[in-house]
Amino acid sequence: MGSTDVRVDSLDISFRNERVLQGIDLEIEDGEFCVIVGPSGCGKSTLLQTIAGLTTPDRGRVLLRGDDAGEMSVQDRDLGYVFQEFEDALFPHMSVAENIAFGVRQQSESVDEAALDERIDDLLAMLAIPETRDDLPSALSGGQQQRVELARQLIRECETMLLDDPLADLDYKLQKQMELEMRQIHEDLGSTFVYVTHNQDQALKLADKLVVMNQGMIEQVGTPAAVYSEPKTAFVGQFVGDSNPARATVSETDGDSATVDTAFGTVAATNVNRASAGAEGILLIRPETVTIGEAASDETNTLEASPVGSTYMGEQTEIALSLDGYDRDFYVIRPGNVPLDRYGDTIQVGWSDSDAQFFERMSVTQTLTMEDLLRQ
Repeated sequence: MGSTDVRVDSLDISFRNERVLQGIDLEIEDGEFCVIVGPSGCGKSTLLQTIAGLTTPDRGRVLLRGDDAGEMSVQDRDLGYVFQEFEDALFPHMSVAENIAFGVRQQSESVDEAALDERIDDLLAMLAIPETRDDLPSALSGGQQQRVELARQLIRECETMLLDDPLADLDYKLQKQMELEMRQIHEDLGSTFVYVTHNQDQALKLADKLVVMNQGMIEQVGTPAAVYSEPKTAFVGQFVGDSNPARATVSETDGDSATVDTAFGTVAATNVNRASAGAEGILLIRPETVTIGEAASDETNTLEASPVGSTYMGEQTEIALSLDGYDRDFYVIRPGNVPLDRYGDTIQVGWSDSDAQFFERMSVTQTLTMEDLLRQ
């Protein structure tokens, strides 16, 4: 890494007078695994299509390895592109192996067929579809077709790979397996990966650089750890990971600390983003930062709650609680299996002042209202 592979400057795009992308600025370094995450319809795929040259911006430009991509043909951009809509991407009259080999044979008049066959077999094995080698696309499931298209792009070993939600149609277990494979593929190829998904967990696992989009704009760019632990907007705090949101008003400040009034009482917070007394906004508390039972008494903020229910999810337990004055369930996530019957009818909950994040109304998000955020 070090040099810039993909650079997007001040990109604006509208379709039928509706703004799809607005003021997009982004730099992706050579060899980086950049994941663009956001809700459906936020402009992720349009951004990928613009980098590929399939969509022309109204304003702004794309640079590929320092050169203006607007002066390049799609073929000259040296990009591999796995489409979200992949059904028509495969040649129906060609076998799986022939589909995968097609791009390589188009690129070179002289191909080592034995080496190519070996590489095809390796990719099919890695993607868990070795038995499909001689099948036609019509004989494959949607998830199998998607993996064939992925193999067809990977075998070309382009400098930059554009991947539009390539694991979306896979079942849960295979998706988890392929997440590990995608990291290994990236390391083996050394190419730049620009990967689009709406799956927040997948984005956190895969990314070197995480880009969070919402309604045509970029809300935050950073490492997964920075985006998760230091969200710049309430939308990012809500969308990337889980949070307990509450309307809040800063009642008092003292240096980096503040007292914040909420529906479930007055609490202490240090992450208030320089808000002053009287500021209105939203307070977010991550479920995994909340402690319960006797340990909660050691925290800065402590409250009493009533158990609503719990869900054991294998590695952790999600606990739903009721707080006086709070009109929605308050969630706590604890590792392992945590039976609620050990606590009785009342549970003490607590969290540190550093784990409560306040976002002022004017900076809650670039586009969403407070009501939108509280409905999420």
